[in-house]
Amino acid sequence: MKSILLFITILLFSFTTYSQSKKDSLNKVVRERIKNIQETQSDNPYFTKQEIEEEYVNENNTFQALAQPAENNDLANYFKIYLESTLLKKIDFSTIKSSYLYKNISNSKFNYTIRLTFEINKKKKASNFHINTGNKELNRKVIEIFKNYPLEKLALSEADKRGKISIQLFAKENKKIIIKASTFAVVDQLPVVKGCENLQTNWEISNCLYDKLNNYIIQNISLKTISEQNLRGEITFSPRFSINTEGRIIKVNCIAPNSILKDEIDRAIMSFDQILTPGTRNNKPINTYCNTYRTLTIKDLN
Repeated sequence: MKSILLFITILLFSFTTYSQSKKDSLNKVVRERIKNIQETQSDNPYFTKQEIEEEYVNENNTFQALAQPAENNDLANYFKIYLESTLLKKIDFSTIKSSYLYKNISNSKFNYTIRLTFEINKKKKASNFHINTGNKELNRKVIEIFKNYPLEKLALSEADKRGKISIQLFAKENKKIIIKASTFAVVDQLPVVKGCENLQTNWEISNCLYDKLNNYIIQNISLKTISEQNLRGEITFSPRFSINTEGRIIKVNCIAPNSILKDEIDRAIMSFDQILTPGTRNNKPINTYCNTYRTLTIKDLN
């Protein structure tokens, strides 16, 4: 049997050493591979439709209880001052609901609220914003307004600044869209693995988790099993698993080119035992779903 060389590269890599044409070409390849994986996921869904809807409802209920959104708190009043009320008409829940994220959510279960999520970077500034109002121009406007909101008013602890921070800003009630903002921020912390304990940002912790996992996969998959598949070149796969409230990996279900490679990667992931703490929401342990894309490059060594 020929020996083989295996290595993994992160798909979200930096292209700083590439020309623009090469960047475009590589991005096109990456998008195509991810599209192929997403099509495969439809044949092998991680969650059932019922599980997706139940989790959606439970998550929203938990968020509302923690955030305690109101129409006249400090954050709501701030947006009433700086966001023209006429712009609320640009919020388009039909566009929002058409997203693949909500395709399994029935109209009766859909939550007509809009959140802004962000992280704190190394400069202690809010960054990596995400919001979906159904209107790109309004998304940018809301983010620009929030950038001037004093972060100290959210009363974030130093630990909170390592997580993903979510605040509600808008809601649809009685067929009217209103400013109804969070009284308290909701902070989701990722699970922490060995070697990542001292990182200070959510982005770093996320990258570290997946890097440690990928290195572990490379060190623990069977080269003999991989070689017998006669697969060569770059193979894109998607590790999918959950980390429970005790910090243990459960329900591993990778997407891979064939069942044998899938089972081998699943086996390696299941044996990963480097998790120090589970994910949390406002300091309470929660189950965390993990999903990423990676490339396994297989070459013959002559």
